Amino acid sequence: MKWYDADHDYINDYIDQWNRSAGRAKTGMIVLGILLALSGFAALAAPLSTYAFVQGVISIVLIMHGAGQIATYAQTPEFFRNGAQLATGILNALLGVLLFMLPTSVMAGTIVYLLAFLLIMTGIERISFARQMRYYQIPASSMGTATGVLNIILGIAFIFMPLVSGLVLSYMLAAYLVMGGITLVVEGISIKKIER
Repeated sequence: MKWYDADHDYINDYIDQWNRSAGRAKTGMIVLGILLALSGFAALAAPLSTYAFVQGVISIVLIMHGAGQIATYAQTPEFFRNGAQLATGILNALLGVLLFMLPTSVMAGTIVYLLAFLLIMTGIERISFARQMRYYQIPASSMGTATGVLNIILGIAFIFMPLVSGLVLSYMLAAYLVMGGITLVVEGISIKKIER
């Protein structure tokens, strides 16, 4: 860990890094969000075959998203790092691996709790990030707060929603994917370069 250096301009360092990666981040978030949302809608359209679909395409998308979040955490200047982003990245990658590797019977019993925890952690990370953006007077931070609150509410609903059948789980997975996709698209659209 680096010690705080009073002579270093952390804010301009953060702004420079933000501006260098804003275009790539915007495009990546929108594309990944659309893929997640389309995957969720496909799972809604064919709930009984969701497991085969989930164990393939969605697993890969979640692993890629988790790896991206971990890479973003590693590239963020140390002073501005957010541990919730690292945890969310690890959980996304773990969720993707679990969906790919586990048999359906095991997956049906454990996945809802992992999804709930992931949604809650993502919501906390979004709210924390929006708070940082508001501190630096970056516009559109209210969208991050709104999507964070929605993620937390959906995560709590997942915890208390009974798992009566595989059909309910299919719809829950579809709701997670659609919500995650919409969140990424909204946040991707709101990314802008910081004017000095």
